[in-house]
Amino acid sequence: MQLDLFGPVRAWRGGIEIALGSAQRRVLVAVLALKTNQVVTRSELIDSIWGEKPPASANGSIYTYVSSLRSALDSGRKHGGAGMLTSSGAGYCLRVDAESIDVVRFENLRERARLCQRANDLPGALAALESALSLSRDEPLATLPGPYAATQRERLRELHLEVVERRAKIMLDGGKHQAILTELSPIAADHPMREGLQSLRLLALYRCGRRDEALQLFERLRTKTVDALGIEPGSELTLRYEQIKIDDPALWHRLTNAPRASVATQSSRQASDFKSFVGRSCELLSLRTAIGRLSTGAGTSVWLEGESGIGKSALISAGLSTTTGCTVATAAADELSQQSPLRVLLEGLDVTTNSPDARKSMVAREIRGLSLENRRGLDTAVGLIADLVRTLCREQPLVLVLDDAQWADSASLEVWSRLADECARSPLLLIGVSRRIPDNHRLNDLRHALTASGTLVHLLNPLAEEEVRDLVSGLLETEPGPALLDLVRAAAGNPLFVREIIHALAGNEAPEPAGPGARPVIPRAALDAISRRLGFLSAAASELLRWAALLEQFFAAEDLAVALGRPTAELDDILSEVVALGLVVRARGKLTFKHPIVREALYARTPAAIRLALHRQLAEALSEAGAPVESVAFQLLATPGPVDKWQCEWLAREIYSLASASPLSAMRLLQRVNTSNSIPAALRESFAIATARTKLWLERDLAAGAGMLAKRSKDVGVIAEMRWLVAYSRLVCGSVDQAAKAVKEALHDHATPANWRRMHEALLSRTRVGWWPVCTANPDERTVPVSAQWATSEGSTVDAFWLGQWDACLAELATRLRGGPSLAKHMLGRPMALRRLSGVAAVIAAHRGRPDDARAHLMSVWALAPAGEFGADGTDFLLAANASLAELRGEPELAFGLLSSMLEFEDSTVCPWMPDLVRLAIDLEKHDQAKTATLLCERITGQEITALRCRALLDDDPIAALSAAAQSRQSGNRFAEAQAMEDAASLLAVCGKPAEAAAALHAALNAYDEMGALLDAERAERRVEHGRRRARR
Repeated sequence: MQLDLFGPVRAWRGGIEIALGSAQRRVLVAVLALKTNQVVTRSELIDSIWGEKPPASANGSIYTYVSSLRSALDSGRKHGGAGMLTSSGAGYCLRVDAESIDVVRFENLRERARLCQRANDLPGALAALESALSLSRDEPLATLPGPYAATQRERLRELHLEVVERRAKIMLDGGKHQAILTELSPIAADHPMREGLQSLRLLALYRCGRRDEALQLFERLRTKTVDALGIEPGSELTLRYEQIKIDDPALWHRLTNAPRASVATQSSRQASDFKSFVGRSCELLSLRTAIGRLSTGAGTSVWLEGESGIGKSALISAGLSTTTGCTVATAAADELSQQSPLRVLLEGLDVTTNSPDARKSMVAREIRGLSLENRRGLDTAVGLIADLVRTLCREQPLVLVLDDAQWADSASLEVWSRLADECARSPLLLIGVSRRIPDNHRLNDLRHALTASGTLVHLLNPLAEEEVRDLVSGLLETEPGPALLDLVRAAAGNPLFVREIIHALAGNEAPEPAGPGARPVIPRAALDAISRRLGFLSAAASELLRWAALLEQFFAAEDLAVALGRPTAELDDILSEVVALGLVVRARGKLTFKHPIVREALYARTPAAIRLALHRQLAEALSEAGAPVESVAFQLLATPGPVDKWQCEWLAREIYSLASASPLSAMRLLQRVNTSNSIPAALRESFAIATARTKLWLERDLAAGAGMLAKRSKDVGVIAEMRWLVAYSRLVCGSVDQAAKAVKEALHDHATPANWRRMHEALLSRTRVGWWPVCTANPDERTVPVSAQWATSEGSTVDAFWLGQWDACLAELATRLRGGPSLAKHMLGRPMALRRLSGVAAVIAAHRGRPDDARAHLMSVWALAPAGEFGADGTDFLLAANASLAELRGEPELAFGLLSSMLEFEDSTVCPWMPDLVRLAIDLEKHDQAKTATLLCERITGQEITALRCRALLDDDPIAALSAAAQSRQSGNRFAEAQAMEDAASLLAVCGKPAEAAAALHAALNAYDEMGALLDAERAERRVEHGRRRARR
């Protein structure tokens, strides 16, 4: 008997078809046939035919179906013989030869093809696959109803397409591009989302000389995928596209009848690549030196490691561009390499049964006869390949490249390790290439072993700014303008990303740089290209990075955990992965994308409408988690939609805290709610008052808004405050007469409350002298250090700053902004204290990496009293804030000039800033000024700790820096302690003590993290790394 399950379910005996009856009977036959010679229970049969809602008569129907089928199937059997359809307990069994069922034959042919491929018997594999296809051309279980039939139909369709793909790969490797393209095109058109099929179609188009058509096909497929699924195509299809775009020679790599590329033909391509190759002079010299050693009979093992797109392949091309008299073989691993032991090296060395080199074909046949699944067979195969390489080296020097080694199988890596141990004694140059990998990756063991045995390891870093300029000039064949250079900074020195940006511009002008704090404006084509190159990421890493792209530029792991709705500890492994890959770095005490263009690519990958909803969702989640108000404001500002109730309530509650931490964000949100029609009436006046106070603080024109509020409000206190703010702002702007007029109008209004009447009278006295009389500071307003050496009143803002209680400083500013009469009182009665508080807020904003907010605080000083006595008026903080901003912009000379201007004030006020001056002076080789600052601190009583910090820097003494840190900790000066630990870490690194340096750096970073001092954390890491490089020299 024969059973056909492809097409309509049919049965045959002796060439005569057996009548199986109704559709339900055919389903029963299909279930039993697919589990031939196995018992299938009645309940299974009922579920397969009717699913979750069988009729009440289902059991009886099963009996009826079985009885009629038994009569049909066994009609010709002899009395007493075994029947085909037998009962067994609570079920039934179809007892037939499995090979009589077409689906079983189909699956057996698939397995035979797999075994043939593993044994490198490609003709046998192709024959088996073609036989399988001849069986499966019709729709499986055609027209059968029920859930079981639907599930099996889908499974068999998938297996059929897999056979199509396997056959197509073999035919492509055999050079039958045109034939397979003709067959694949209609099948691929019916399955646009099947990426393996589409990848083969792209390859067939390319090999048929239809490169442009292949690229266009990918773009159409990408559009369909994004529209249908909302995601980019996967890694396999994206990689194929990228290979076609650059005419990658690997596209011809497995072609069995293609001519082998000679060194000469490779060199022409490498020379072409070398035209736009820049930088890497040390690594290039190392490669060329290793190549030169081959002629003396000595080899070298080299290992190149770096992030994706950093230029590893370009470096190899440049290094081999002048190679002559040797053989170059390239083995390229991929994500599937670990499933096939040794396949990477066998293909790279062209070890196949039909190789023209008899020795290679013999090795291929011997390996085909081994069982690579057991240790003995694998060891034999490893030895055969190693012996082959030794033989090839004796004839001619050999350069063997292993690309994407992070994906190579263990057996191939074992061969590589064995060859690396021997290459110094033979003309063999091994060049291993891998992406950056996590610490727990299996490749780390090999890498460490290779390093220990003498392998030269080169970690490729991003290109320097000048090298990027040279690369862009080479690509454009002209000098780039400022706008273009600003744009390519988003690539963070990654050559591939730079190329993508230039390619996306397609000769057009670069867009104008975005404003401060805004996202960079990058061409969409470049973002799409970068997004496709991230296809190698795991699903977990991709999800994490897409959420990270929605956060601020510098984000905390805790914020990311809130976004993902998972505990922070669960993200540790994924964060380690993306950090190891070089996509995310730890900077300024937080996390950030290494390449801004990657952040923008991931951000653009999420559709705009979904992004807006996610930003709004994140704002609420971060607020509930207790995140800083500026982080919540960032999410709200990224959502330009209508203002809702929650936003209004949050802003009303946090506006003054936000104004002290991020005044520009506060002003932008206030402008948004004030122009919205959905603001609750109860909050409208509160927002108008907050707007007037913030505008005054930022020296904005508030006359119109405050004047309108004064006319509209029914609260006499609000009216009085608005009048006072209008008069004050006019006085600050020099309109003394208009200020006096506004004050007198308020005083003539009998409804003006007594407290505000006093404020207006005080302001009127200022108008009579044109401004403030010459201010002298009160003794209690002098700025001096904390504890024994800083005798100030407890709880002062300056004390809180040095104690590291920066949030307390900003809370004090928020309190003063919130209270109308108290703000007026401070602006008139104690202007120096408010001026100093603004300076402290500016320094905090600068150290927290918020330059725009720092500048806003500095501008607010102009709305206060003019400078008075140095120290009491906060001028030292204002100079320090400007110096920090200069360092943030990369202008150390300007920062040094601002701090050195304090040297004329020889008192304790300037001493806390002197270690920063000494650090900058030493970096700029201005040793006289460094010595002057140190001696100043040593002369002033009570400044022993600060003097010790300066002396440690001047004398390169890490022990003194550690002592200064300990003394700072005892005195409660948390910020100075962190800075001293940073100094110690840098000095220890220079002294060649990496472990002690790492411990000191860790302590400094922990303290900076507590304060949110991002600028200091970034500088600390940079100084220690610089110290390590100095020590190595």
